[in-house]
Amino acid sequence: MSGLRQGPLVSAGVLLGVGLGGFVDGIVLHQLLQWHNMLSSILPPDDLVRAKVNMFWDGLFHAFTWLMTAGGLGLLWRAGQRADVPWSTRTLLGALLAGWGLFNTVEGLIDHQLLGVHHVKPGPHALAWDLGFLAFGVLLLVGGGALIRAGREDRTPRGGAATASPPRAPGG
Repeated sequence: MSGLRQGPLVSAGVLLGVGLGGFVDGIVLHQLLQWHNMLSSILPPDDLVRAKVNMFWDGLFHAFTWLMTAGGLGLLWRAGQRADVPWSTRTLLGALLAGWGLFNTVEGLIDHQLLGVHHVKPGPHALAWDLGFLAFGVLLLVGGGALIRAGREDRTPRGGAATASPPRAPGG
């Protein structure tokens, strides 16, 4: 079957990856480990008012990640209804990883390095943690890109094999 398009599945996976990668960051680094909040480098949460301000900005961050995830699900739904989009695990997984890597890279460059609003883990080794976060993002981007490229070989259209099966007899 020619004319298959990988783009809709990649777009859905990248948005899902951005959202889910943001959720991992927010849940693990912000909430469970409590290493940082969105503004913790410029407004340390060392009293109740500052903690509430940081919590508000963390909430906006989580709203953003939720919107990315919801948008990705919408695109995935639409891609799944298109006969010209091959249903490829490698493509979708690659796009998810690339989206997560994109999140880490952009968030790490902007929030950690450019604006300095927070660091992955504040303290004497903050730069090392920030660079590790960026390196992990780049690895996710590279690995995701490789899976997306490998998925170009996948030609199974939505719903299974490219050839139609003869109708089955009732009860058979």
